[in-house]
Amino acid sequence: MIWRHLNFFRHQAWLHARVPSVHRPNCGIRKMTVPRARAGSGFTLLFEALVMAMIPAMPVNATAKQVGEHDTRLWRVVHYYVDHALANTDTKDLTLGPFPLTEPRFHAGPDQMRTLALFGTDL
Repeated sequence: MIWRHLNFFRHQAWLHARVPSVHRPNCGIRKMTVPRARAGSGFTLLFEALVMAMIPAMPVNATAKQVGEHDTRLWRVVHYYVDHALANTDTKDLTLGPFPLTEPRFHAGPDQMRTLALFGTDL
């Protein structure tokens, strides 16, 4: 298998490794999981961590150009981690509804906010 790794002095680095297959009576023949990469992503975990650290600071397309990958592949990484984070978020106290952005709680500091804002727009 091949995984894209962090760049080495602006040169792309790829990890090539043979991953053993395991015969499991219930599931059949499966590839073993490797600790350095998420199954099916094609990137090492360090590369994915770098991408996720860059995404808040710049658009995905700019990040893709910076690391030398196609933006569609980076969007898959972003969607995986965002979906994973949302699945582990407790939404029982989430309030849904149209709130004007002029409401004082949207201008409070981070330590004063008690609600989770997933997406906000001015109607």
